[in-house]
Amino acid sequence: MFEFLARNNIPGSVDGASSDAGLRKPLDNQMILDVMRCFPIGSKVRYFPAQRKNVVLESIVIAYGLNNYLVYTQNDIHVQEQNGSAPSFLLDDDWKDVTVREVSSFCLVIPDIGNSENELDYVSRVAIDNNGLFKRGETFTLMSLFAEKGVPHIDVQVRKKVLLKEGYYANHSVVVLEALLGTLHHIDQRQQCRIKTSIKISLYLADDGEPFVCDLIDFSEYSLKIKLDGQEALKASLTKKRNIIVAIDLTDRMKSFVLKGKVLRRDDDYVVVSLTSHLVNKQFEDFDLLAAIDLKSNLLQHPETQ
Repeated sequence: MFEFLARNNIPGSVDGASSDAGLRKPLDNQMILDVMRCFPIGSKVRYFPAQRKNVVLESIVIAYGLNNYLVYTQNDIHVQEQNGSAPSFLLDDDWKDVTVREVSSFCLVIPDIGNSENELDYVSRVAIDNNGLFKRGETFTLMSLFAEKGVPHIDVQVRKKVLLKEGYYANHSVVVLEALLGTLHHIDQRQQCRIKTSIKISLYLADDGEPFVCDLIDFSEYSLKIKLDGQEALKASLTKKRNIIVAIDLTDRMKSFVLKGKVLRRDDDYVVVSLTSHLVNKQFEDFDLLAAIDLKSNLLQHPETQ
């Protein structure tokens, strides 16, 4: 099911197009197909404003905007791929097939949850100006959780907030994000760059154990490298795959992190820990991409981080 977008709802659509829409070159249908595969309808995404990676929120793709159509389910859009020619899109419009060969506008649609900013910590809220998120023309980066060859990222630009008048999401406000197709890329999480720092941390061998004070000397999204400072008793206990707990207190940021992980490798002076979970409201949750970016963005602000 999908519907024509009402005039003036989305500038640049076929109906109610902006004055220069007719001059737009058709988009690359293969690139659109690549984005659809990485960001399928119904999939969760995380997003942050450009240049503000510490402001990370979560949403879901509820529709595509394809020219002047809204497509609400994957079942209503079929791809016709032919050898030697660009793919075209066959849309099921109220039991009538509509073929779209030239696409002038491709958007991702997410719900406009007005209190999303309230989920952020104080420092992140300060990073958002008084007009809040989703100002027209603002650029965001979307991260898909649907990963095959890495984590897909794409930049999008806010076209408009729309109150839908009909369809599956009637009377709901949504945000229409124009996909900047040339920015789609994948990040291989196994090849994250490591960042040098020097931060005092506490390492625990058990939930009720005594802390060992060590130095965090570098980090990536999902692992920490810790200097053991000659603590022989600790070294002997840090066998490969040993579960440990790391507590990081960032007093200047008024934030702390309690993380669980497994020993990846150890030598005489250092241990590398792969993070598996983090403490949230007195319970440990999986250490996912959102948690990784939250930790990294805060560690980057430390004065000893290079």
